[in-house]
Parts: sequence; structure tokens; C-alpha cells
Amino acid sequence: MSTTSKHYVEVSTQEREDLIGIARKLAVDFERLGRQADEDNLFPAELVPLYKASGLPRLAIPKKYGGFGADVWTVALVEKELASYGDPGITLSFNMHHVMVGIFRNLLDEPARERLFRDIVENGSMISGPLSEERAGITGLSDTKAVPDGNGGWTVTGKKNWATFVESADIIAFTAVITNDDGSLPETFSEHAEREGVFIIPASAQGLKIDRTWDTMSMRASGTQTLILDEVSVDAAAYSGSYRNGLFGEIEWACFPFAGVYLGVGERALRLATESLSKKQLGRTQEGEEKAVRDVGYVQYELGKALADLQAAEWTVRGTAEALFAGEDASWNPYERPARVAIAKVAATEAAIRATDTALRLVGGGAIRRGQPLERVFRDARAGIYHPVNSAQTYDLIGKKALGFFG
Repeated sequence: MSTTSKHYVEVSTQEREDLIGIARKLAVDFERLGRQADEDNLFPAELVPLYKASGLPRLAIPKKYGGFGADVWTVALVEKELASYGDPGITLSFNMHHVMVGIFRNLLDEPARERLFRDIVENGSMISGPLSEERAGITGLSDTKAVPDGNGGWTVTGKKNWATFVESADIIAFTAVITNDDGSLPETFSEHAEREGVFIIPASAQGLKIDRTWDTMSMRASGTQTLILDEVSVDAAAYSGSYRNGLFGEIEWACFPFAGVYLGVGERALRLATESLSKKQLGRTQEGEEKAVRDVGYVQYELGKALADLQAAEWTVRGTAEALFAGEDASWNPYERPARVAIAKVAATEAAIRATDTALRLVGGGAIRRGQPLERVFRDARAGIYHPVNSAQTYDLIGKKALGFFG
């Protein structure tokens, strides 16, 4: 491992296994509440105290601040366990906290980082990080405005879509553009991007409102609502650095936790399918008496193909993590780096989609009944196409680099 890499491995093999064990125990409660949460289209807030009691809020916080010190690969494995044996939508909601903690490991200056991490370790505080807006998502410039208040702080107004975990969060981290003194936005793209910052405030701040807009096909239990900032007063200490120049340098902390969730989705689908196929009988068929589904050749082939495909995706995630641990990303073109990192997330999400498709095809028509475990996991897998950096953006950036667009 490179001594200069910002991705260092603090956890031992046994510590990693212990963290996965914590996730496995917690997954029992995720599984217990998952179906009803999906039907209600709401995140089950009663799980938050259990999650905090498990210690997992400090999963990705370095040990020197009192955290478990989990690296990107360890976080992915914990998320995989929760999604596979618990519930994908619930896991995705809690996942938001780990994404933001990981990003802040390097984005914040030391005083702000220590203040935030101590709060999480000592009080169990958890973060929602709504960064996207309706117009353009995470890659578009923010329309949320932070107007200077004349006292070193700002008055913030705007709306954030995809506010995952927002109804149970203790801390809100969001992006906004610092305007001119008169409240107007910068005229040029470069200045607009330069003034786009990250702010961290308490979830109890006056002017924060939640609009329950979440009603989707996938990940219904995540409770991803819309956050409205209505003239929220934000002091100078809430400013936490440049978003456009900072966050994309830490994009792996979005990619790997998401990859873990969708590896779990794929594993869950194929485990459920395997359990069904192992027991299912076709009865009398043209091929013979009491034909077992497990004896059908194409079933064996398609299941094996899906399992191999998912394993290859997991190895891609692990291999990309090991490249980061070794500091290999230092030689990657900075414009292409987000895409190179995102190969892991793309591999996991696309494999999950293929795995759930195969599972439904093999198990048969009963699997598509509303609320059945495979029907739910099939729907949940489809949300993976939207998480940053998405597949199309990843392929586009890699293609541009190959054609010399980045030098």
C-alpha cells in the first residue's frame, strides 16, 4: 500500500469481519420491517435508535477521532450485508450518512472535521446530504442561493431533491452558490462553480422544511424526500469548502457505498432464487415424472452465469479499492478519475440489474406478484442507474480520454 495514498487501511481482517457481523445482526430488523416500509413508501424511523446503538454511524470515521476506521472496501461490504440480508431501501437510506462522512474525511479542514466527527462519535449524530436539484442533478451547478447577510454568514433559499434520510437526520449538509451582495448569481460558469460551496447545519435549523414527494418504483423504503430551504440563516462556521472542486475529488465515497448496496441487491436476488429453485417441482412433464426445476439444464446454466457475473462485479469493486489503497489513482487524469473510480459502482449496479432479471425469469410468474421478495428486489435494483457517476457518464468520460479530449 502506498504511504502517500489518502486511502489507508486501518481495520484488521478480524475487525472487518466484526463490522460485517454487526451488520448481519442489524439486518434482522431491516428484514422484519422492509416489506411494510416498501408498501408505506416511508423510511422506518424506529430503526434509527437501533442503528445508532450498533455503533455503525461511526463506521467510516478514522480511528483517531474515535471511529471504526473503515475504508471504502469495508464500507461496501457492510452495506452489502445490510442490503442482502436486511432490506435494500432501508440500507440505502442509512447509506447516505456514510457517503457524507467519507466525503468529509478529506473535504473539510481539520477543525471542522474534528468537530463533526466528535459529534457523530459522542452523540451518534447522523447526516443527510442532499446535493442534487431538479434541474440537473449532482453534476449541474446549484440553483440554491446563499446570500451574504452582512455579518459573515448567509441567508439560504432553495430546494434539494433526493434528500435521502432527511426525515431522521441530525445534521444537514447541502450545496449552495454564494451570490453577489445583491443576491444575483455570478454571470460566468467558472465563477458560478467557484462559489458553489458545501454547508453543514443542524437539522433543527429554522427554515428547513420537508416535502414528502417520494413515490417511486424503486427503493421506496429509503424515504428520499425533498428538502426546502426557506431563508435559512447560516453562520460562517457552516461553510465547509468548495463543492465543485472538492466533492468530485472524493467521489469514491459515493461510488463504493452505492456499489456495496447493489452487490447486496444482486446477492439477495440470487439467494432467493436459489432457495426457490432448489425446492420447486414441475410435476409430470413431457420429460418425465416429478421433474425438479433444479434438474433443468438451462436453469443450472443461467443461475451459474448470473452468480459468476455478480462475483466478477464484486471483484471489480475490490480491485478498484485496492488500486486506491496503492495510490494508483495519482497517475490518472483528473478529468477521467471520477469515471475510473465509478467503474466499480457501474459494475455493481449493472450486475444487480442483470441478477434480478435472471432471478425473476428462472423462478417463474409467481415472483412478480406485488410485495413478493423478488418483485421488490427487482424494482430496487433499477434505482442503481441513477446514482453518480452513472453508467453513461462513466463510459463517456473514459471514451473522451481514449480519444484525446483530456490530453
